[in-house]
Amino acid sequence: MEMLVVFGTLALLVLAAGIIFFVILYQRRVIEHQIQLKNINEQKELELIQASIRSEEEERQRIASELHDDVVATLSSARLFLYKNPGAQYDDTIINQSKALLDESIAKIRDISHKLQPLSLQHLGLEASLQSLAETINKSGVISVQFRCDFKLNKISDHAELAAYRICQELINNIFKHSGATQIMLEAENEDKSIIIRLKHNGTGLSQETFEEQIFKKGSTGLKNIVNRIKSVNAEIVFYRSEEQLFITEVRIPYITQAKT
Repeated sequence: MEMLVVFGTLALLVLAAGIIFFVILYQRRVIEHQIQLKNINEQKELELIQASIRSEEEERQRIASELHDDVVATLSSARLFLYKNPGAQYDDTIINQSKALLDESIAKIRDISHKLQPLSLQHLGLEASLQSLAETINKSGVISVQFRCDFKLNKISDHAELAAYRICQELINNIFKHSGATQIMLEAENEDKSIIIRLKHNGTGLSQETFEEQIFKKGSTGLKNIVNRIKSVNAEIVFYRSEEQLFITEVRIPYITQAKT
């Protein structure tokens, strides 16, 4: 009888030890999994930051190139016209040519300034800026963009308006380059505590799953920039397809914006 008690006690101890070992092993695996997820998320965050930095550097290089190759070259031409005959009396032709070159330089500088910070956004707000963006693209004759906003958009912060405008620019640029679409509908509306911006097009678009895969692939700088701007104003973005087989991208920007951490 005593032997049975001893064996039973030993069996219980072995079982308890096995359970404890299993719990410890399970907890260790959970911790390892959490560490792996943390490392993956940190790597993704790093990729997004690096993409943002690359984009900023590329933008600086582009602006420097435009200033050097276009503006400086045009101003240099104007200078040559004005100084090609030192001491000689200038005729109307030289003056008019110089004026034309100076006007061209001013227009180029204004264009660069608009790309950096749209004046319409500063003075007229997001609604007028999106309307102007649609009209500018329509003038190219390459793709048709219609803008619809039934009610005046509620005011959001200047930072959020600029983010919304840049997101729309990038989305339209991606549609133009990759979708094969001929028509885009750009819509904006007020919703409870947020502004909704919606782009619909008749080309080939992204699903939510594809978007989330693409943003971590090498070379997807444009999509990474969109993600960074979305995060900077605590916004949300979704991709889906309508019953009319149109591809839709919807951006929701809260009135009170705060960057996600």
